[in-house]
Amino acid sequence: MTREYTHLYIIGNGFDIFTGLKTRYIDFRWWLENNYIFVYEALTSVYGFDGDWWFDFENQLGKLDINKYISDYTPKYANTHELYEVIRSKREFEKKYDLPHNVLFSDPCSSRLNGLFDILQYCFEKWVFFVMNRPISIKYTNIETRSSFFVNFNYTDTLECFYHIPEERVFHIHGRAIKRDRLIFGHNKHQFGSAGTSYEYEKVSEVLNRYEKNPYMNIPRDLNLKIEGVKNIHILGLSFSKIDIPYIEWIVRNTSDCNWEISWYSENDMNRIKDFIMENPVIKDRVKLIQIKEKKE
Repeated sequence: MTREYTHLYIIGNGFDIFTGLKTRYIDFRWWLENNYIFVYEALTSVYGFDGDWWFDFENQLGKLDINKYISDYTPKYANTHELYEVIRSKREFEKKYDLPHNVLFSDPCSSRLNGLFDILQYCFEKWVFFVMNRPISIKYTNIETRSSFFVNFNYTDTLECFYHIPEERVFHIHGRAIKRDRLIFGHNKHQFGSAGTSYEYEKVSEVLNRYEKNPYMNIPRDLNLKIEGVKNIHILGLSFSKIDIPYIEWIVRNTSDCNWEISWYSENDMNRIKDFIMENPVIKDRVKLIQIKEKKE
C-alpha cells in the first residue's frame, strides 16, 4: 500500500547553497582545477570553454560541437595506404569471428569522450563527498517533515544528513553520489539517425546520451501514486532552467488543486518562474512566491 503524503518538496541546488554547502558548478571548477588538473585541461581542450561556461555546466556538457570534435580528435593517418591497412585488419577480424561491421571497434573519438566522461563522473562524486564532509556552519529552513515526500534534483544527501529525512521519502531524480549512481549531468541536443550524420557522429552522440536528462526515463512508475494526494507543493532552490521544466510540468499534470510555494533568489529566477506560470496557467491562482528564510529556533 502506498503511503499518502500531503506535502511535496522539490529541492534544487539553491537549497543546498542556502543550507551552507559550496555546491555551485563554479565551485566544482575550482576544486577540479586544484585537484585533478589533467581532467580540467582535458575538458578545456574538448569544449574550449570560457569562464561563463561553468555557470551552465550541466547544460553545456551536451552542447558539444560534434563535427569540430571529430575533426580535432580523429587520428591523422600518414597516408591512404595506412588507413586501408587499419580497415582491412578490422574487417579480417570481424570475418574471422563472424562479427557484424563495427560491433567490436568503437571509433577513437567516442572512446576518448567516453573515457573523459567516466573520469569526470569519478571526480564529480569525489567533489560531492568533499562538499558534504567540509566543516561548515549549517543554516536550516522550515520544512514539514512528517507527511512529506521529497524530489531532490541534487546529488547530495543534504536532506538525509542534515534534515534527517528517511531515505525512502527522498527520490534523487538525477542520481545520488553516495550510492555511486550514474549521475545525470548533461543534456544532449543531438539526435540519432539524422540524415547525413556519420558513424563517428552517432557514436559520439551515443556517449553524450548516457548522461542525458530524460524526464520520462528518470521518473519512477509509482511516483504519481505517491503524490496523488498532495495538497501543498514547495519548490525550494530550483533554477527553472529549460532542462528542469519538463519535470515540473509532469508534476503539474499529476497533481490537482494544490497550493504552490516557489522560492526565488535573483530577478532572473523570478522571471523564469513567471514564464513557467504563464505557460501553466492552471496553477496561477494558487502560487505564492517566497524567499528561503533561516529557521527560527
